[in-house]
Amino acid sequence: MKEVLKIEISAICTVHIIAIILSVVFLMMFYMKAKKDYALNAFLVMQVSMIGWMIFKIFKTVSPTEVSRWWFIVAYYFCVGVFEIAFLEFTYSNYNKKPLKKKIRYPLYLIVIFQFSWVLTNPIHHLFYSKYDFWGDSFGILFYLHTAFEYSFIITGFIFGCKIFKERFMGKSFWYKLLIAGAIIIPLILNLLYITKVLHSFVHSIGIPVIFDITPIVFVFSTMVFVYATFTHDFIDLSPIMRYEIVHKLDTPICLLDSGFEVIYYNEKTESIFGMNAKNILNNAFKGTHKSKHDMEINKNYFKVSLSEVNTLKETQYLVTFNNITDYKNIENKIIEEQTQLESKKSELEHTISNLKITSKIGARNYIASELHDIIGHSLVVTIKLLDVARLYFNENNKLSEEAVADSLSSIESGINAMENIKIKGKEYTGLNLKKDIEIMISRLKLAEINTKLNFKGLYHTLEEKNYDVIHRACLELMTNSIKYSEAKEIFISVTVKERGIDILFLDNGKGCEKLVLGNGLNGIKERLRLVGGSAEFITGNNEGFMSKIRI
Repeated sequence: MKEVLKIEISAICTVHIIAIILSVVFLMMFYMKAKKDYALNAFLVMQVSMIGWMIFKIFKTVSPTEVSRWWFIVAYYFCVGVFEIAFLEFTYSNYNKKPLKKKIRYPLYLIVIFQFSWVLTNPIHHLFYSKYDFWGDSFGILFYLHTAFEYSFIITGFIFGCKIFKERFMGKSFWYKLLIAGAIIIPLILNLLYITKVLHSFVHSIGIPVIFDITPIVFVFSTMVFVYATFTHDFIDLSPIMRYEIVHKLDTPICLLDSGFEVIYYNEKTESIFGMNAKNILNNAFKGTHKSKHDMEINKNYFKVSLSEVNTLKETQYLVTFNNITDYKNIENKIIEEQTQLESKKSELEHTISNLKITSKIGARNYIASELHDIIGHSLVVTIKLLDVARLYFNENNKLSEEAVADSLSSIESGINAMENIKIKGKEYTGLNLKKDIEIMISRLKLAEINTKLNFKGLYHTLEEKNYDVIHRACLELMTNSIKYSEAKEIFISVTVKERGIDILFLDNGKGCEKLVLGNGLNGIKERLRLVGGSAEFITGNNEGFMSKIRI
């Protein structure tokens, strides 16, 4: 082996190994300090691809055979393709705060795959390397097309980077900005000079026998400068002493937790709030509470607590900041207390109004109108029905006709007496009296040819006046409706008076109706029942009669 070749191999390996070590160290430092997001992922891919590029160049240089040398060349061109797309993704996502859209990213990856296929298939067409052997090579048309694509990716990424550090270094001088911009341009210029053989002529002219592609090496150092200019995650750390002075004297209370959420540090402000026993207080406060943001009560003080992850080589730690919201919380509690009192007063007022409505029976006028409707309606309907019976039997059965007329007069007199005695109370309100009143109503229906049966339980239970009155009026209204509308021939009434409630079932076999529309009478029943805490259910159907269920 020639002496010059030995020197060249040694120089290539030494320089690339140094660059790889520096790149790995820089990558580890950067990863620990930087914020974990999509831009960081793209940057890591970019750095790993450059490290791979240099490793495969070393293997290519020391390869013992032409075949192994060729496959290491293929491998580092794969790294080149990954680098160009990763560099563009890194600068784009860092500038726009979001990754490339899929409809843009996928076509770009297709271009890179297409570029790589030219290298991979070169032994077939020799358009990437027009000449290739163990000792030397020369480039074909596809190599220069590949380089043009590579430059376009890097220059596009460089434009996004320039937009970032143009804002970041607003107050810096023109030469400072030019130096930062040159950090990424210099590798491209050197690469261009290398592939055009201009660099070869210059190096040989000054007496240096060794020349090789230093593009990946220069890229490692230029990206360090470029990332410093473009990356906004502030990974340059302060010295421990300066950090201590800033953090410990900070006016905001903060503390640091280890991966088990145990306190390992807190500043002076935290100690001034929680006292000398701050560590124990905070350890107890964070037991079982690992939310990134939450409210916390400590020593009768309220704090808005925020936890942020801090990744170190040893473990994931948590930086905690406390924002005192005690005054706001006290105001909030006072408002809630006043709202509770208002709700209580509102409830009492509504209850009072409800009681007033019950005692007044929703006003004297409504009460009288409802009573007159029931009394007059029932009296007239029964009277008309009885007169119809008298007219029907006038020529056939004089005695039956005369009884019907007499009962109709009695019905009118009963209605008049009921109207005169609307406000006259004082009778006993028992199940027995209620049964007698209902039986009087039923007796007037017999001559109207309506067969009515009554089943009554609870004769000796005492009823409240208002409940007695509601049941009496409900039965009156239901009988009146059966006579007036249903054309019923049979009516069944069941009344059950219990110690704690009253149940009524009313049935007739009338024609019913398809759709029940509640009139004044049925609405009146419901309204009266509502005032005494009762309910009514009406059920009917076409040719299916009518049923009413009442419960107090």
